[in-house]
Amino acid sequence: MSIDMALLNPIAVKNQCSFLTVYFSLGMAIFGLLLGFFDSKGLVMAAVFAGFGSLLLWDKVVANRRRVTLDAAKGQVIISRVSVFFKPKQRVYPLELFGSVQSYILPGKTSVNRVELITKTGGEALLLALFEPSNLAPSFFSFPKDGENKDAECLRQEIAVQLGLLDRGFLGNQMFGAQLKD
Repeated sequence: MSIDMALLNPIAVKNQCSFLTVYFSLGMAIFGLLLGFFDSKGLVMAAVFAGFGSLLLWDKVVANRRRVTLDAAKGQVIISRVSVFFKPKQRVYPLELFGSVQSYILPGKTSVNRVELITKTGGEALLLALFEPSNLAPSFFSFPKDGENKDAECLRQEIAVQLGLLDRGFLGNQMFGAQLKD
């Protein structure tokens, strides 16, 4: 009986956002302020970087408020997020719409490890969470390559086991396809 109760507990998913770009922009703003003591052009640079850093921070805070709850008891996937002005929004999908779960690395300058639910028809995916990819190197003398984040792997496996979905595993580097609306 306790095993069945454990399977009915909802799985709550949250992004792991990196604030590195925000810290860099705000650091450049401080650097510009320090330069402003010597030259007025430094104040212009400080204002530009402070504005850019503030926009990045706002974007990260809004993205960090996104939550996905997978509730097997209710048969629902609930996406809770906020708008740019922090107005709450929610979207609900039936759990029976999905047949599998997968993880992959979205390549680019800032690569990210995505975990997604895939519809039974296979045509669309629903983003569950974003993680920083783990950088693995086969040996000390080789370049690191992007690998699956351990938290993403645990999440993918937990979802597959608890919800009875097919685990498509880690797919490596690939571009994302059609996405369900958030």
